[in-house]
Amino acid sequence: MGAMNDALAMVLAGGRVDAMGVLTARRSMAAVPFGGFYRVIDFVLTNLSVSQIEPVGILSQYRPYSLMDHVGIGRPWDYNGRSRELMFLPPFEATGERDWYRGTADAVYQNLHVLERYKRRDVVVLSGDHVYRMDYRPVLDQHRRTGADVTMVFRRMDVGRPARFGVGVLDGDGRVTDYAEKPAQPQSDLASMTIYVFRAEVLAEAVRRNAVTGRTFHLYDEVIPELVRDGRVFGYVFEGGWEYLRPLSAWHDAHMRLIGDGIGVPMNRVLTNLEGAGIGDAPPAFIAASAEVRNAWLGPGCRVRGRVINSVLFPGVTVEAGAVVEDSVLLNDCVVGRGARVVRSVLDKACLLGEASRLDGAGALVSLGKGVQVARGAILPAGAEIGPGGVVGDVPAFDGEVAP
Repeated sequence: MGAMNDALAMVLAGGRVDAMGVLTARRSMAAVPFGGFYRVIDFVLTNLSVSQIEPVGILSQYRPYSLMDHVGIGRPWDYNGRSRELMFLPPFEATGERDWYRGTADAVYQNLHVLERYKRRDVVVLSGDHVYRMDYRPVLDQHRRTGADVTMVFRRMDVGRPARFGVGVLDGDGRVTDYAEKPAQPQSDLASMTIYVFRAEVLAEAVRRNAVTGRTFHLYDEVIPELVRDGRVFGYVFEGGWEYLRPLSAWHDAHMRLIGDGIGVPMNRVLTNLEGAGIGDAPPAFIAASAEVRNAWLGPGCRVRGRVINSVLFPGVTVEAGAVVEDSVLLNDCVVGRGARVVRSVLDKACLLGEASRLDGAGALVSLGKGVQVARGAILPAGAEIGPGGVVGDVPAFDGEVAP
């Protein structure tokens, strides 16, 4: 199909998701680790790279350091050089006023200078918060073939009642005849994947209008419904795997399925930054003769002398002799001391669990009130016990909604 030199991408990657608990206390959802090795943003950037869409702008404002440190100038995704460009687009001060992005539409509005600079026919606006593998070129082909103002990507699934997602209705020609954001009574099983292809001039006009008339300043509940009503909006139905990953229980559940039958998302050839966290320099995982490891993913640099069952260990995790890790996800460089027990728990990076300590998230991790969460760098003293729903470590207070 050739390079898509007449499109650019804007990735919405800046929001905090309170339902993710400790994992988004110090990082945006797009920067959350996933799959024993990756960050959530890796999947969207891999998709864009494979689809040959450039340039790419990343709209980020909530605690962006982790995301910016990981992505850098985009080298792992081949977005460095004279012809392939990746840029971060944070809020900025101009004309004596300083505004945070008030919503996803406002974020695009504040960066209309990017559209004007590159003068591409189409703009792909998509969330950086989801895990899936997709070639966007067929969507662009359909978008241009139908002469659409906007093409939205949907996936058939159980949307819930009330719906957890935006829900669209398509006619026989694939045109979107109705769209509602998280309706109480959904009219179809077509969930929006938060992937939109806009004609550039349509997007620019819509966000300029929204900047004056908007209340929420979001694409999905103001701009898109208006264009469905007054414009030419078509749907593209995606049939591959897709992980929404929220709340925290869904993130944990996705990891449990990864080590089971899988999540339907190919995990091979996902591009990531191996240098930023030193992963590329880590030795292979070490499993001692005294260890027992069953149904687990172990990242490089892990050292296991105890038992690891039905769990995912990110790079550099240490499980000492006599320790047990079961039905849990441990992020980079955690240490589980001798005789400690970790059950149905989520540990952020660099946690230290003292000897004979216990994290017991008894019962299924079906809500934030069940399994145990441990914040980054937390230290659990020897012999300490934390029961279901416990949170270990300091989690900064959230002082208001941040978008996108």
